[in-house]
Amino acid sequence: MFLKNLMSTAGLLLLSFSIAAQNPTAQLDSLFSLLARENQVLGSVYILKEGRPFYQATISKGSTTISRQSPLYRIGSISKTFTATLVMQAVADGKLELEDNLAQWYPEISNAASIDIRMLLAHRSGIHNFTNDAAYSSIMESPQTKEQMLQRFALLEPDFSPDEKMEYSNTNYVLLSYILEDLYQKPIAQLLSENICTQAKLDNTYFFTAEKRSEAEADSYYWTGSWTAATNTHPSIPLGAGGVVSHPEELCLFMRGLHQAEFLSEEALEIMKGPSETGLGLFRYPFYDKLAFGHNGGIDGFVSHASYMPSEDLAIALCLNGSQYPMNDLLIDILSIYFQREGYELPSFEKLELEEEVLVRYTGTYKSANFPLDIKVFLEGKTLKAQASGQGAFPLSAKGDNVFEFKAAGITMTFNPEAGTMNFEQGGLKVPFKR
Repeated sequence: MFLKNLMSTAGLLLLSFSIAAQNPTAQLDSLFSLLARENQVLGSVYILKEGRPFYQATISKGSTTISRQSPLYRIGSISKTFTATLVMQAVADGKLELEDNLAQWYPEISNAASIDIRMLLAHRSGIHNFTNDAAYSSIMESPQTKEQMLQRFALLEPDFSPDEKMEYSNTNYVLLSYILEDLYQKPIAQLLSENICTQAKLDNTYFFTAEKRSEAEADSYYWTGSWTAATNTHPSIPLGAGGVVSHPEELCLFMRGLHQAEFLSEEALEIMKGPSETGLGLFRYPFYDKLAFGHNGGIDGFVSHASYMPSEDLAIALCLNGSQYPMNDLLIDILSIYFQREGYELPSFEKLELEEEVLVRYTGTYKSANFPLDIKVFLEGKTLKAQASGQGAFPLSAKGDNVFEFKAAGITMTFNPEAGTMNFEQGGLKVPFKR
């Protein structure tokens, strides 16, 4: 499933650090070597400084060392920045205006006459995010026609009135993909190739297809105690919301080129960047006194980030095809090393080992009147695992007295084995369960 903005605009604002000046590339090698040894991530990083390569590293499945060669990755919602660029090019071509309303193309969508192109780009339409529906998992691996998708979208109840607020929705960008195809009478894959990739010589950036898959494309995995293959969304579904494959270097080149007016005028870029944290296909990422513009992505076990920091002429792309270690934490590590933040230390992956007779006290099936799924907690070998109804199992790591976490998903579970209760936390969600 494609993911919304994983790293909030405040996500990089941390306590002040202090570290003696060292060789940042050697430190980055130490960081990624550690992550490889500890099975924390699979994937690649690329840093472009003033248009020249500064650092790159790749961690591959089955390897405990880093390499300098990168495969291709599905980039999920970073695709939206490409789509927004194509929309702004259509505006420049006189094909449409940001104030044009959705009813000109798809009047069957709720509130279509009150939703304009700008609202779709900025996630202010109120159209429900179709990938959040429980039924989505039943269609995600099957081919879907445009007509089937539009029928599905027409049945969605709005989450709020148009332009009332911002709420991330993949539906917006699938609709924008259809509008672009209607305007140019070309598939969006062809528009991406002709209007961006050919111009910038991005030979490894394209929409993934069901019929032909490059051998250079990486597979994706989830950590379940070992790397387990992820499911694959059918390419007929995500389109410009999450359907692009790319290479970390090319993502850096695209983000830098976008900010240097290679694809749009400076005026159009300023519109994309927006006056606040949420622009049109771009988000703002502050790191202390510095500011980057870019996007995060996630689809089928892939998570990614690409951004450009104008004040530093610095582009960074991170493409992971498996992760235990949260991407936001890894980005903070990378930037702390690059900027030589004081007091920065490499992450520690020391584990609190508990005996089997202790772990068995937490096992059982937990239920809550405030949560639709039961959560089964069980032992597999010497590993405590949890599994919500109908979902995959995930390992739990002990963090302290009766506290366990699955860091990759930001899940914390606090048990009271005597009372038979468990408090579940993820993001801002806090739910009490009873065994």
